[in-house]
Amino acid sequence: MDFSKKALRNLIVYLTLLIGVIVFDRISFQHSMGLPFGRAVPLVLNAIYLHWLFSARRRFPQKQMRKYLTLFIFSLIVLSLLRVAKYNYTSFNSDLQRWLWLAYYIPFVFAPLFMFFASLYIGKPDDYKISKTWYWMYLPATLIALGIMTNDLHQLAFRFGSGIALWNDDYTHGPLYYLAVAWVLLMILGVIVNAVRSTVSRRLFKTAWLPLAVVAFAGLYWAQYAFIGSQISLLQSFLELPDFVCLCSIALWESFVIARIVVSNKDYPAIFAASSLNAGLADSDFQVRQTAAGGEKPLPQELERAAAGDLLLEDGSTLLKVRPVQGGWFYWTEDIAELRRLSAELDDTADYLAEENAMMRMKTELEEGRRITAEQTRLYNRVTQSLRPQLEQLNALLQDLPEDEAEFRSTLKIIGVLLAYAKRRSFLLLAANENPVLRGEDLRLCFEESVKALRLAGIPCTFTFDSGFFIAATSADALYAAFERALERCLGSLRSVSIALQPLEDEQVGLELNLQTDVEPLTDDELNEIKLTFSSAAMDRDGDSAQLTFVVKAEGGLCQ
Repeated sequence: MDFSKKALRNLIVYLTLLIGVIVFDRISFQHSMGLPFGRAVPLVLNAIYLHWLFSARRRFPQKQMRKYLTLFIFSLIVLSLLRVAKYNYTSFNSDLQRWLWLAYYIPFVFAPLFMFFASLYIGKPDDYKISKTWYWMYLPATLIALGIMTNDLHQLAFRFGSGIALWNDDYTHGPLYYLAVAWVLLMILGVIVNAVRSTVSRRLFKTAWLPLAVVAFAGLYWAQYAFIGSQISLLQSFLELPDFVCLCSIALWESFVIARIVVSNKDYPAIFAASSLNAGLADSDFQVRQTAAGGEKPLPQELERAAAGDLLLEDGSTLLKVRPVQGGWFYWTEDIAELRRLSAELDDTADYLAEENAMMRMKTELEEGRRITAEQTRLYNRVTQSLRPQLEQLNALLQDLPEDEAEFRSTLKIIGVLLAYAKRRSFLLLAANENPVLRGEDLRLCFEESVKALRLAGIPCTFTFDSGFFIAATSADALYAAFERALERCLGSLRSVSIALQPLEDEQVGLELNLQTDVEPLTDDELNEIKLTFSSAAMDRDGDSAQLTFVVKAEGGLCQ
């Protein structure tokens, strides 16, 4: 059955039940059956209000709309209870009865305001919130309600011609009453305007006639109520104005549902018929109750497994998802064949990239190894090239060792001096490759190694050194190489050696070397050659002996 027919059927049932109770109530009163007028009718009205409220909260998905419709129905129930208390539990013309009569205008004023606020959410998403400016409408509603409640002070709502004591016998309506009526009409008009504005224009003339018919019927009642005056019309004999307005308000909202102005989530057959989703509804036992056109019906055990977590069906390309809804489960399927294909491609791409990454890493490691090997080879070649004269001299000495013991010992002493230099010169070259600046202590160790070798060779040596400085690695290497070059020129005839190494005032490092020899070890040409390395060089001759003094300043020495 189409949902619009369901709603229309509910309205007919409501009205038939209400008319039957009213007729029974009037007949009972006329025949004095003990049922006072007005008790059975409010009972049925409140049942209708509550039934419609529970139905609306299930059907309308908009959260804020449900909130304001709940306040609207509670206002109608309060209004009905106040009227029951007035007519059945208070004395006629008493003050309490008058206050109850005035009090039910409070829900009468606020109920249409709540209905207006609910209409602002027609066609809006669930997270929509109205502007806070609309909340200012509570102010006029509150002022009207307070004005009616204080009617005894000013009688602007109801004027008592025979005095307050006989208020129920003779009263007329004042401007405040008509203001309250105008407020109710304005709110109902606002509800209709909001509903029509939310309707698609091409559907407007097809759907708006039903809400307008309800309003026209209510207007007919209101017109005869206002103009007939003290005479009781046929409609008034069944329902009084407040009850009629309340029922018409509910009928107006139901007409919105029937006209499809207000979205209702109970119209499942129409929703599924218009949907292209492969989805459906199942009850709490996972039995399928409604499916989309052409949709599949999963097995209950499949739905139960999918409720615990998304389930991949046997075809390997369909994913079944289940989510709880009121009274059961909503399920749908997704075709993930394309996703699985893309996932497989991504896996293949990931494997390819992993292989490429491994190959690039291996290539990088190989290149790094080659670079390190090339750097080490370059460094070893540099060391070998720098020590080539000493290595060639050592090779020559080792290949032609003398048989005479004295000469053999003398040769070993020379070999020791050369080996000490080769060891320490290699250290300086390797250290310079790692760090461009060396400590003075590193240079001291080099000279001490050579001094020890000279002393083992029987040559007296003195060594003066101040290590409190830093020196460029290239400068340290140049100083030690210059020392060895001068030493080797006189190595065969040395008597004594004096070495002084210290920082200078001009941020340089100075090396002073004094060599005592048995003979003149150097010719003038050789002395001039050494001068190219040293800052100054001099040789003093004294008979068969000579004293050589060399001074060199290392550029780039860093003093501390």
